[in-house]
Amino acid sequence: MYLMLARTRRLRGVVFVASMAVLCLPLATDAAEIRIAGTGNALGTMRLLGAAFAKLHPEPQVVVLDSIGTSGAIRALPKGSIEIGLSSRPLTEEEARSGLSSVEYARSPTVFAVQNRNQVASITLAQIADIYSGKLASWPDGTKVRPVMRQPGDDNTRQIKRLSAEIEQALAVAEKREGLTYAATDQEAADRMESVQGSIGVTTVALIRSENRKLRPLAIDGIEPTPENARSGRYPLMKSFYFVLPKEPTPTTQKFLGFVHSPQGRKILEQNGHIIP
Repeated sequence: MYLMLARTRRLRGVVFVASMAVLCLPLATDAAEIRIAGTGNALGTMRLLGAAFAKLHPEPQVVVLDSIGTSGAIRALPKGSIEIGLSSRPLTEEEARSGLSSVEYARSPTVFAVQNRNQVASITLAQIADIYSGKLASWPDGTKVRPVMRQPGDDNTRQIKRLSAEIEQALAVAEKREGLTYAATDQEAADRMESVQGSIGVTTVALIRSENRKLRPLAIDGIEPTPENARSGRYPLMKSFYFVLPKEPTPTTQKFLGFVHSPQGRKILEQNGHIIP
């Protein structure tokens, strides 16, 4: 248990340091730039949207910062350190009372992903539980199964715990296992999944496509994580993405948000694994 607590504190420390770096950024004028930060699963697509926006509007510059997580973005906004926060959850009542607002702009399937060379295409809920508990130790080709873990409070972890009581129990077992690979951010998790042979981890279709990751989403119980299956509810995991905004967004911020909701912006979202709500 001590090892688990120490490891979790280190992971939180990485995100905390990144958040503090953003909080220390100078305030920007309306004409200077639009700084965007928050959940890592949304960053790749925001960079693509920012690049497309820049072709139409050379100024202001859209700057997408490294991952600081949802909570980091919500802390940074009132201080004026960023203009737009990216969240994987709606605001709490307390956060909304501070003057912030949020709007859902897209959704994307949350997936278990493996390296492209892994021949497995689908996984069952029972197999997921067995992977985390250690009962399922090898892939069909004999390669050792190596789950990439996140800290217990991570949004992806909370999502997959809700899949079944068996998976929730297996994750509790996994958190006590020694030698498992941990990642502090969504990008670090994807890096680990790409580099660790036999890896499996949780990410989103949006991150895989927007960052051109060498990862393949798995079907769950034979149900592919397609937009149609996710929209209908047949596929069981979906992550919502929210813009979090200060009480009075700047005109340039509003211009960028308008672009995201334009036909061109919507096309970029859909091409990168998003569903428009």
